[in-house]
This record gives sequence, C-alpha cells and structure tokens, in this order.
Amino acid sequence: MLAALLLAGLFVAPLSSLAMFVPLHTRWSVTSAWAYSRRAISAVIATVVLAAIGYVLSVLVGTTPHRAMLAAIVVVAFSIALLPATPRWNGRARVCWAASTYLYVVYLVFIINWTFTSHLGVVNTIGGVILWLLEVLAGLLAGAYLWELCDVLGTQYWRRRVIDDGSAARPTDYQPFVSLHIPAHNEPPEMVIQTLTALRRLNYPNYEIVAIDDNTDDPELWRPVEQWCATHGVKFVHLEDWPGYKSGALNYALENLTDSRAELIAVVDSDYQIRPNFLADCAPLFADPGLGFVQAPQDYRGWQQSRYYRRLYYSYRYFFAVSQPSRNERDAAIFAGTMGIIRRQAIEDLGGWDQWCITEDAELSLRMLRAGWTGLHVDRSYGQGIMPLTFEALKSQRYRWCFGGIQILRMHWRSLLPGRLTDRNRLTLGQRWGYLSGGLQWYGDLLGVVFYLLLLAGAANLALGGGELFRRISGFLVAAVPVLVLLGLLRAVALLRQGTDATWRDAFGTFFVWQSTALTVARASVQGLVAKKAAFLRTPKTFDKASWWDVIKANRAESVFAACGIVGIAAALSHPTTLSGPLLAALLIFPTLGFAAAPFNSFAAQRAALPPDLRRRRRTEFRRQQGVGRGTAAASGFVVGVGLTAAVLVLVAAGHTARPVPSPILVQPPAPASTPSPTPSSTPTPTPTPTATPSPTPTPSATPTTSPSPTATPSPTPSSTPTTTPTPAPTPSSAPPPTPAPTPIPTPTAALPTG
Repeated sequence: MLAALLLAGLFVAPLSSLAMFVPLHTRWSVTSAWAYSRRAISAVIATVVLAAIGYVLSVLVGTTPHRAMLAAIVVVAFSIALLPATPRWNGRARVCWAASTYLYVVYLVFIINWTFTSHLGVVNTIGGVILWLLEVLAGLLAGAYLWELCDVLGTQYWRRRVIDDGSAARPTDYQPFVSLHIPAHNEPPEMVIQTLTALRRLNYPNYEIVAIDDNTDDPELWRPVEQWCATHGVKFVHLEDWPGYKSGALNYALENLTDSRAELIAVVDSDYQIRPNFLADCAPLFADPGLGFVQAPQDYRGWQQSRYYRRLYYSYRYFFAVSQPSRNERDAAIFAGTMGIIRRQAIEDLGGWDQWCITEDAELSLRMLRAGWTGLHVDRSYGQGIMPLTFEALKSQRYRWCFGGIQILRMHWRSLLPGRLTDRNRLTLGQRWGYLSGGLQWYGDLLGVVFYLLLLAGAANLALGGGELFRRISGFLVAAVPVLVLLGLLRAVALLRQGTDATWRDAFGTFFVWQSTALTVARASVQGLVAKKAAFLRTPKTFDKASWWDVIKANRAESVFAACGIVGIAAALSHPTTLSGPLLAALLIFPTLGFAAAPFNSFAAQRAALPPDLRRRRRTEFRRQQGVGRGTAAASGFVVGVGLTAAVLVLVAAGHTARPVPSPILVQPPAPASTPSPTPSSTPTPTPTPTATPSPTPTPSATPTTSPSPTATPSPTPSSTPTTTPTPAPTPSSAPPPTPAPTPIPTPTAALPTG
C-alpha cells in the first residue's frame, strides 16, 4: 500500500508544481469572507482533479484499482488537512504545497520501511539509515525553498507588506531625530566622500552624520575623509587597534558620538549613494511605538553593462524580492546591515551590537524580535552600493555571511525551537520558522557537496566492476540530488523571472553564480560549528588581465572538483548499457558545471567592463579582505575533507563486501500465470522455496553479480538459510531474465517536496 501512496504522489506533485506557473488573473476581492471560501473551494476541487488523474495513471502502470483509489482518497484528505495553514494563498499554491509535502512524507516512510524490511544486513541498514537522515535534512531545506515559492507566487493578500513608501500608513508630521552611522574600512577616500556628500542632501530636517573609520592602516585612505568631515561639519573618528570589527566600531559610535536627541540609528555602508527621500519616507514609520527596525532593500550600481555583473546583481535581488517579503509577512525579516534604521532604545536595552558574530546585523534583529519588538521590510530601494567586483571577493562575502548565520544558529537555536511565548522569548512560531529555516538553508550547499562525493563514489565503484553501492543508495541519489538541483534551478529561473526583469539566459546564469560558491559556503557551514571566532576567508590577489591559469589557481578546489566530475562522468558512461551508468552521468552534469563555473566566473569578473572608478576599486579590492583565524579555518577544513572522504571510502568498501541488495519496487510485477511443475505432494511445507514472489527479499536482484553457471547454485533463498533441501523444480524459477535491477528508476523520482 505504501508503494501505491508513493506512486500517487509522484504523479500529483509534479502536476501541481507546473500549475503554479500558469498565468491566472482574477478581479475578485481577495480580503472578503467569500474570498477565503473561494480559495479553499478551488484548492479542494483542484486536489480532487489531480487525485483523479493520479488514480488513472496509477492504474495504467499496474497498481490495482482498489489501492489506487485508497491512495487518491489519502491525497485529498492530506490536502484538506493542510488548508487552514495557508488561508491567504490561492488554490494552486495550496495544492502545490500540500501535494509536495505529501510526496516528501510518504517517500520518507516508504524508504525507511524498505530499509528495515528488506534484510539488508547490518552494514547496509546502518548506511541506509544515515542516508535516510540526510534525505530528511534535504527535504526540510527543500520545504523551506518551496514555502518561499508558494508564498510569493500564491499570496493574494499581504497584511504587512509596505510597497513603495507606505505613506498612507503613517502620519507625515512625525520626524524623529536620526543619527546616521557610516562605518568604513580600507575604502577609497573619494568613494567615502561621495557617500557622505549624498547624505548631506537628504530632505529631512532632524539628523546627523557620524563617520567611523575602522582600523584602516593606511593614513592616505582615511586622512582625506577626516579633512572633508572637518570642513563640512560631519562627525569623524579613526579607530586604531579597536576590537570587534564593524560591530565594535558601531558600538563606539553609539556610546561616544551619537547625539543625545537621537531616537533612531540608521546604518549606511560607505559605498552607498543614498536618495534624498530615504529618511523622509522611512523614519515616520516609527510612529508605531512597537516597531524596532525598518529595512530597505540593498541595491547596487554599475552592473548593467556586463553579463557577469547582471547575473550577480540578480542573485542579490532574489533575497530582497522574494525571501524578505515572505519573511516579513510573519514578522521575521532581518536587519541586513545597511539601508536600515533601528530604534535607539531597543538597541541600548539589548546591550548594543554583539561583537562575537560576523553578521551582527541579523543577530541583532533576532534579539530584538525575541524581546518583543517588531521589524518591517519596505519594498523600495533608497540607495545603491557596490557589489563585490571580483569573484574571490564574492566568495569571501558568502563565507562571512554563512559563517555568521551558523553562529546565530549555534548561539540561539534553543530560542528558535517550537515552544510557548515567555518574557525572555516572545518569538512567534512564524518568526522561529523564518530564522531557523533561514539558518539551515546554508547547509544546502554542504549537502550538495556530500551528494556530489557520493555520486563520484558511485561512478568509481561502477567503473571498478561494482554496482551494489549505487543500487543501495539509488533511491537516495536519484531522489535527493535532482530535486535539490531542480529546486535551485526553479528558484533561480521562475522566481527571478517573477520578481525581477532577468532574461531566461541571465536567470540560468544566476543559478550558476550560486552554484559556483557552493564549496566556500559548505566549508563555512562546517567551520561555523567548530570555530569560536570569525575566520575570515583570505582570497588570492587577482588582476584585471589574469590568465586562465591564474583564475584556476585562485579557485583550485572548485577546479579539482570539476575535473573529478568530468572523470566521474566518463567512468559512468563506461557502462552505457546499464541503467546506472547513464543515470549517474546525468546526475553529475549539473554539480560539475557548478564547480566549473567558479574559474569561469572569476575570469569573467576580471574582464568585465566597469566605469573608471569601479575599475580602480576592483584592482584594490583584495586589500579590504581581513584574514583572521586561518589556522582554525585550515584545520577544520582538513577535518571536514578527511571525514567526507572516509565516509565515501566506507560506502565503497561496503558496496564490495556486502551481499546483493534488492532495490525498492513501486509496482509489483504480475505473478506468473502458471508454473510447469504440477507435483503437489513433493514438498509438504514449501513455505520458503516455492517460486512465487511474496517473500521478504526476492532475489532476482542477485542476478547482476551472481550469474555464473545456469545450474551451479540456483539460490532462490529468501533470506539466509542455505537451502539444502531437494529443489523440486529449481530450473523454471532460477532463470528469470537477467534484468539487473528494474528499479534504479522506480524510487528515483519519488523524492522530496517538489515535483
């Protein structure tokens, strides 16, 4: 019955996902009681239609009508049970979420049941359970991505979304005093002065500007800024050997330089060109006494004329166009470190910026929400900064962001678990989910690297004459890896196309910008668990006219992984007549291209066209990267590499030593019509050995490796007994056609939350 339930999900989930992207416009009300009823009714009708289609397709592929009908009923019941959780989504989004969640749950139950009932042996069972746990993690990550997709594409009524400036929702006469803090470290002085000049043009009456130079070691960089500030009445301080990096500099400004009249603290990075209406639009929102912070999207300039920078720009745009609005609806938006305003009372009550965390901005917003303040994301850009102009600087930034996100998880995970509201933790369930899923999503890249190593191990095992390693983990690999890749592709293409003006080509390119930093993010996600202090990633020095060899050396780890992938594809294709070979090769293509994209993006970034001022910044960008704790980083990276390699070697060894393992079967083959041995009384109790196929581990899967002589040892034994009984008619049953494993395909597509 589990197989029938899973098969129904395999048909229903992909169809529901495709329906999400069919254009549909409605002129009906979205906030009335009828609107809520209409969305629920449409979801039920759509579910019944999809369940009926799933029933027909299940019967066509061999499921009995009775089981197919029961599976269809379960699909409908599961979808109806989830309806109350998403009242503001349209019917398509609700069905997509319910069908994909159903598929994920049933798949996990099916696979763990198969693992424990197939008598795999101790080694295979332990390996199967470990792989199943990884699938659980992969499914949770995919569920977080799917929720964002359904939330953005399916929400018909946004309760908290502030589009444009939200002027209708606030009094225009509330103009609190704002202290603008601008931290800088090793920045070109002309760029910092441009930022300060733009801030002096704000059309807002009550504000001050505070510039903080954080440990810049070259006086030629900070002295011109100091002189400009003295001339134009801007507060300035240069900190020498000051601890805490950016958060330490901001704490100094808060305690020593901020005007006593200031009710709000605004943080702006030193490379941003601010529009004059930033404070006039956002500061009055704090008329709500419970509002703790407001965050506007980060935006960038100088990206239009280059293909690489366009794709990089869209990769940043995704978070502020998709993730932040979705999180904001549950009051789980983050403070992003620039283009944001914080209530001074809130930050002082919480003890200021925490200096132990690299991403002090997101950490502070979590503490504020936990203390009972609210946050607000505004869907309007008020300024443009500068993206990382070299690929190596991008990797360093992604490393810091991931490391900081894991630090937050490590320090605050107890606050993010489901539980009741208390005076010390006022986070709602939606807020906890937003921050917990946002932190766990960093492990998607680590999981992708683990899957990639397992794929390489499968290819090596296949090339060396093995096959059981792949069959043992075929359900795992064929289910988890493609779903994660397709989910990433879905996010990059569908949601970027929905939330930005990216072309199809740029959307696909954006996906590979994400993929090309996967190894760096995977490393940071592990080091964030074991390193107590921030370990900034030191990136190699590069030049505008670097050669291909230079960029390969600068991205040597990704280049090695890409080369291994090419070898793995060739090894898998050395067995083109099996299902395993071409399937492994196909699964290796996307991650191999992702690693190969790293040197390609590095080369593209160095050769991309930029205005003269940004070209100068690109040449000196490496100076801004700090290198702290390299020993810890290297040690933890070595431990991670050794651990993953050891795990893969164990799997390979187990594949060669363990006995043949049957693959999961979704559709039971029809029983033979008749058997040519009409000897009813020869064996009075023929329970284990007769040729029918109901026993626990049907051994047709032993044929790929044990097919020496036709009469040597027919071994129709179901489990472990040696069968020394006189086989009444072994010849008809011991020679089923040697189809190696008709099941590297049944479980494959039965994967995770999206179809």
